[in-house]
Amino acid sequence: MKHAYVVKVPRPHAKPYNPDRPITDLVRNQILHLSLAERHLPKHHRSGMDVYSIKTDVQASEYIRHVTSKLHEEGAKKPQVSKGARPEPPKLGKKRRSTNRRKKTQS
Repeated sequence: MKHAYVVKVPRPHAKPYNPDRPITDLVRNQILHLSLAERHLPKHHRSGMDVYSIKTDVQASEYIRHVTSKLHEEGAKKPQVSKGARPEPPKLGKKRRSTNRRKKTQS
């Protein structure tokens, strides 16, 4: 399958990269989200790492690489569907109207 639009991202210069730099809040949040996803993996696939001990970019990248590879490994196992059978579309709930509308009062 050929992608219609590919964004080319240049590699950062090697000189300014500092693997011992403290992680940003964005990376911290990504780690916390991955740790929640990691809890759903079988125990033998979990890293066992305390995510609150991650302080540097290199530690974060190692953890992210580990969990991402395990999540993709599990996601690669797709259910077998027989030929001609179509998977059921997801069931969507009915839209509800907001009940927070103010009622008009007569004066």
